[in-house]
Amino acid sequence: MGTDTEIDRDDETACLTEYTELHGCSCKVGQSDLDSLLADAGLTGDSDALLFGIGEDAAARKLTDDLALVSTVDFFTPIVDDPYDFGRIAACNAASDAFATGAVENVACLVVLGLPRELTDSASPILAGMADALDAMDGVIAGGHTIMSPWPFAGGAISATARPDALLTSQGASPGDRLYLTKPLGTQPAMGATRVTDEQFVGTVREAADRPLGRIASEAVGWMTTPNRDAALACREYATAATDITGFGLAGQSRVVAARSDVGIELTHLPVIAGTPALSTLFGYGLTDGESAETSGGLFVSVPPAATDVVESAFDDAGVFYRAIGRVTAGRGVTLDDPTIEEVRR
Repeated sequence: MGTDTEIDRDDETACLTEYTELHGCSCKVGQSDLDSLLADAGLTGDSDALLFGIGEDAAARKLTDDLALVSTVDFFTPIVDDPYDFGRIAACNAASDAFATGAVENVACLVVLGLPRELTDSASPILAGMADALDAMDGVIAGGHTIMSPWPFAGGAISATARPDALLTSQGASPGDRLYLTKPLGTQPAMGATRVTDEQFVGTVREAADRPLGRIASEAVGWMTTPNRDAALACREYATAATDITGFGLAGQSRVVAARSDVGIELTHLPVIAGTPALSTLFGYGLTDGESAETSGGLFVSVPPAATDVVESAFDDAGVFYRAIGRVTAGRGVTLDDPTIEEVRR
C-alpha cells in the first residue's frame, strides 16, 4: 500500500481507480434519489414473506422458529489500485450489511465481478483477496458471476443466518439510548489523496495533511479490511438498532435510523482517521459534518443506558474499536452541532 512518506505506484501495473469516475461507496445512488426510485417502483411496503427487507441493510426470512436467513448484495468500484486489497475491502463491505443485522453464522458469498478487458489479469488477485477476507469471517465463496464492464466493480451477494430473535434493524432505537461507532471515519479523504496525480496539487495535498499520506492511506485500508463480525457478536444481544456506515456517510445513515425508529439523533463526538479532516476540507468531502462517504465503515448501534457497560466490556474483550458518539432523543431528525473531533491513529 506504499510507504509512510509516499504512495508507491508501479508504472507497469494498471491502476484500478483510473478506470472509474466514482470510487468505493461514493458510487452509490444518492439517498434521496434512492428513496424516489423505490417509491416510483412501488417498493416501499413491508412483505408478509419477510421479517424485514427493503429499507434495511439486508432482508431476513424466517425459516424455522430457531433459524432466519439473511440476504444482501453489495458491490462497488475500486477505492484502491491494488487488486488484492480491493477484493478484501469489497468482501468486508458486502458482508457488513449482514453483520449489521446480527447475522454472523454460515456466511456465504456469491461473487459479483466486472472488469474492462485490459484489467482481466486483476481478476485472480481480486478473488483471492475476497476469499481470504471471507475466510477471516468464517465465510466462504460459494460461486458468483463475472462480466466485462467499462467500469471495474466487485462485491457479492451475501447470505448468513441467525436466530430470528437475535436480528437487528434500524427501527428499534429509543430515546435515551447511547450511540456507538465501531470504526473511525475518513476513508473518502484518505483514499482521495492517493489519487492525486497533478504534480503541483500533490504538493498542496501533502502540505494540507499533518501526517505522511502513505500512512493515512495504509490506516484507511486497515480499517476497511477489518470485518464487522466481532463488533456484531459483541453487541447484538444488547443493541436496540444497528446499521453500518457506508456511502450515505454517518449523517445519512443516522437519518435512516432516526426516520425508521421515529426518534431524534444527536451526534456529539466524531472519531476520524488522523490527518483526514484537513484533507476533507481541501477536497470538500464534509467529513466533520458527517457527510463524507465511507467505504466498509463501522457499525452504528444504539444501546440502552443500562447495557452500555456490558457492551463496552464486550467490545474491549473482542478487541473491537469503539467510541460513544451521541444519544437518541425524543425529537426528530439528526443534529450535529460542533461535535468533538477525535483524530485516531491505528
